[in-house]
Formats: sequence, structure tokens, C-alpha cells
Amino acid sequence: MKFAVRKSLENRSVDLSQLTRFTRKRSWSISFVSHHKGLVEKVVFWGGVGQFYCDMQSKRERSQTAMMLLPALESFIPEDHYLRKLNRVLDLSFVHEAVRDKYCQDNGRPSVDPEVVIRLFLIQAMDGISLVRELMRQVQVNLAYRWFIGYELDETLPDHSTLSKALDRLGNEVFNGLFERSIARCKASGLIEGRVLHVDATTIRADLDANRVNQPDSPDRDARFGHFPGGSVKPGYKQHTVADGRKRVVLGLSVTPGDVQEHDEAVARLGKSPEAVCADGAYGSGANASAMEDRGIRLVSPPHKPKTYTESRWFTTEDFVYDEDEDNFTCPGGKTLAYVTTEPKRGRRIYHARRSDCRVCPLKSQCTISDRRQLKVTRYHASLVRLRADSKRDDFKKLYASRAPVIEGVFAESKQWHSLGRAWRRGLSKMKVQCLLVVTVLNLKRLMSVFCRLWSLPGAHRTLLNFLRAILTNTVHEYRPMATTNYAAT
Repeated sequence: MKFAVRKSLENRSVDLSQLTRFTRKRSWSISFVSHHKGLVEKVVFWGGVGQFYCDMQSKRERSQTAMMLLPALESFIPEDHYLRKLNRVLDLSFVHEAVRDKYCQDNGRPSVDPEVVIRLFLIQAMDGISLVRELMRQVQVNLAYRWFIGYELDETLPDHSTLSKALDRLGNEVFNGLFERSIARCKASGLIEGRVLHVDATTIRADLDANRVNQPDSPDRDARFGHFPGGSVKPGYKQHTVADGRKRVVLGLSVTPGDVQEHDEAVARLGKSPEAVCADGAYGSGANASAMEDRGIRLVSPPHKPKTYTESRWFTTEDFVYDEDEDNFTCPGGKTLAYVTTEPKRGRRIYHARRSDCRVCPLKSQCTISDRRQLKVTRYHASLVRLRADSKRDDFKKLYASRAPVIEGVFAESKQWHSLGRAWRRGLSKMKVQCLLVVTVLNLKRLMSVFCRLWSLPGAHRTLLNFLRAILTNTVHEYRPMATTNYAAT
């Protein structure tokens, strides 16, 4: 019976009068009728079989030309939207004063608000939108984006070229200041411990063809060849990063061409002295170990292995015992190798054994085929020896095991979610801005996680925690980020 009714009402020309005649013949009564512009959409019948429904196919007209009044744009943004959370932890109060000297104050046409420019670039970094044109297309149709930058639905958005010009005008100082404030807020919120820091570098592919690297007509004269995962060599840059071991807050960074080695940048990026610095094997040199010792910092990095050019059947430098006080080595046969001279170019120190000792030594077949054995080491060899001994301890291995989840996690998050795998723009200065934006977003995300838990608490608990947080902020207001001004803008 239901099927018969539906088949009878499938015709779109059925109107209300026809429906009345249809039901009267069958002794049914109509308890509900839904219609649109005279055409039946839904009917509820009451008959001998009880109440049942009959739905009719309908088509919604897409004409949307009528004028209407809308509530405030903010009412369309869910309370748990990530841009609401970002807006709560974002502090841009310094922007206008920081860029005042970049604009004329008494002449010219009004500019796009610098704070709007910063917010647009933060959206680009937060959502990993690599192209400015695509960013502005998304802002045009995204209510949350418009609300975040403070533009109403009927306001004309800035042109994409305006953002590119604004980036040239602002430079990286304002983005460096934004990064510093994210560090300070993380410190005030208890997210930074400062006891164990993690150091590493990651390569970023430049927007440049390999055939035009370091050429006079190159559109990116700063990019250089670097080693990428998988052993490939491509034009790019390197982001050298320092992260705290507690909540993976980024404390410092520098951006260099892709051919700069990690160990050349290790010491320069550290400000205050932590207890330990964890890094991969690229940093395990004697020079870094010596520099860390001078500052009272424990270097947790796999030490460089001793090199020998006499194949594996010969004794290596590690088989010789170094006496730092006497500045000499003792060979496995118990004889002394004394300091002779220093190489003029590479600066390595050269130690020789006596020919008379080597001539009668029973271990000579395992040591050298020459008439005497010599060693060449750097002037930091003593620090390297201590690092090798320290690397065998259990607490060293435990600290090193914590390295990958922290610093590699920062790089993975940056590249997978925030489009750090490839340069958005060309040139070292713009590459620095991109890196500063991404690490600032990472720090703000750490803050968002803390404040979201705070906002979810009942009112009384939230008030108490706000009070305690205010006390903490006043207590640590003298804190300066770890030499951020030295390396974040380098």
C-alpha cells in the first residue's frame, strides 16, 4: 500500500487538490502535508494500516540573490576552532611600533595594516599554503580566515602582490620579534625547562633549477648545493635549530646556504648554558666538545671515529693513550710518541715515535710499515678522547635516545604540516622569514595546547590558575630568550 501511494505521487505535477481527491477515494485522512510552491514534498497519511509517511522527490532552487542581514562574522566561527585558539595566544601589540620607520607617517595613501599582513603570513605558515596567490584565494572564501585578519564579508581583500611588497618592506626584524615573544610566553607558561637542549639542522629545497646554482643570472643567488635524504645533492638551504627537551619548544635558529656544515653552527646558536646538548654524529667533533667543556656543558653526541689511512689491520689513534699534561702519546707497546710540529695548512699536531723503539717493537707488524709510527691529531684531541669515554656511559646513551623524538619531531612537523620542505620564495632573507614563521607557529601551538586545557576547567579553577600564572609572569619577567637576538636574525 505504501508503495502504491509513492508510485502515485512520483509525478511532480501533483498539487494539493489532486492529493485531496487521491486520499478521499481510499478513505485515508491527511495528518500532515509539506509542500513548496504548490508542489507536494512530504505527506503523512492515516488509514486502515495506521500512520505512515510518503516522501516526494524535490529540488531546491539555487537562486541566492535576495538581500539579508547576517549576524557578526565571529558567530560563525566555532569556539574550538584552531584560529580562535591561535588568536588567544597571539601577541601582536609590538608590530606597529616595530615597523613605524618602514612607512611614511604623514604622506601617501593608507597602507594595508601591518598586523593584517603578519596574520596572513601566520595563516600561510599554520596551514602550509606555499603560494601567496593560493593563500588569498582561500581567504576570499574562508570565513575563519576573514575573521582572523579582521575583514568583513563585503570588504575587499589585499592583493597578493601587496603581501610580497610588504615582505620586502618589513624585512625579518618584525618576524624575529614575533619569534622572541613566542619563546618568552612559552617560558612564562612553564613549557621551557632549559636543562637539556637538542641541536640539529635540516635541508630545505630551494625554488631553483640545479643548473642555475651560483650563476651570475641565477634568480636565487644565495642557494647552494646540499645533501638531502637519500644521498641526493640539490640546491637548497639549511635551518639550524635549537629545541628544548621538555615540550619541543624551538629556542633558536639560523638559516644558511645548503653547503654550510652542521658543526660549524653548533656553538653559535646556544645562549645560556644548559646542562647538556644533544646532537647527532655530525656535531661530535673535538672542536665542539672543547667549546662545550669551556662553557661547562655536556655534549651528548656520538664522537667522530678515529681515521686511519693504513687499513683496518693497523692500530688507530684510539689505540694510543694520550697524556694531556705531558702532551704525548703512549703506543700499545708502551713507547712514547712526542710532539714534533704542527701542519701549516690544516693545523693538525704531529707526533713521532723513535726509530729505535719501532725497529725492535714486536707489535710493529700491527702498527706501521714505516721505520717509525706517527700520529696526526687536532688540537682538540683531549676533548675528543673524553667525549669518546663519556659516550660509553649509560646516562649518555639514555640522553641520546631522547634526541630523535624531540628535534627530528620538530623537523617532521614543520615539513609535513607547515610546508617547510621547499622554499616559498627566493633569497636567503626570505628563506629566513619562512623559517621564523614556521617555528613561531610551532611555539604558538605548544601554547595553544596549554591554554586549551586551562579554558576547559571550571570557572573557579581557571581564576586560580590565571592568578598563579600572573604571579609566575611577574617573577620571570626578567627572562631573556636564549640569545635569540644573536642567532634568530642571522
